[in-house]
Amino acid sequence: MPNKPPDRREKPIYSVEEASEYLGIPINTLYAWTLGRRKPKQPDQYYPAVLKFVDRRSRRLSFFDLVEAHILRAATEKDIPLRQIKNGLEFVREHYPNHPRPLLTLDFRTDGKYLLVGGMLGSKEKDIEALVNASRHGQLEMTQIIEEYLQLIGWDASGDPDTIFPKTGGRVVSITSGIVSGRPAIEGTRIPTAIIAQRFRAGETVEELAAEYNITTEAIEAAIKYEQAA
Repeated sequence: MPNKPPDRREKPIYSVEEASEYLGIPINTLYAWTLGRRKPKQPDQYYPAVLKFVDRRSRRLSFFDLVEAHILRAATEKDIPLRQIKNGLEFVREHYPNHPRPLLTLDFRTDGKYLLVGGMLGSKEKDIEALVNASRHGQLEMTQIIEEYLQLIGWDASGDPDTIFPKTGGRVVSITSGIVSGRPAIEGTRIPTAIIAQRFRAGETVEELAAEYNITTEAIEAAIKYEQAA
């Protein structure tokens, strides 16, 4: 059987600085999530990174790492304490080793306090509705469907993530693996948002850019706003 070709989404291509700008995550926060953080009173020791697959040698993120960081940001914005997220991920990794990247493969939800996981107990309706409280070592939570926060991710036919819609770009700006080298672009095109912003700063108007690229002025404005927020 021939070897499976490497997935380009696993290739480390983004610096932490780039990822911070693209996702709107503070640089120090992203460093802590991806590479760990020194302990205040023990400078020779580190708090471990939350994301486990970041290439420590190159200190660069893959597209999959980028998606995980995007989901982490969404979780923290739902006011889940980072400690509970860490506890939940460690529980899942330990008890469900076939999910080494649980943030990418499982249905995470939250009640605003804990990290809950749906669909882990089976395919029957009662099993789908039973939420495992990963933050509390697998305690079951029988509850109604809780608001999901993965709506700003696009998935390919195999169920793997291949597109991120950064929060500050709405649904107009996207980061898609393999499109303009995985950099932010106007969704559905190969137009990098950085180029749009650069030309706008150089004096070209929104209307001129929209006419040249044959897209709406709203798309041009969204790209410029996204780059200005980075």
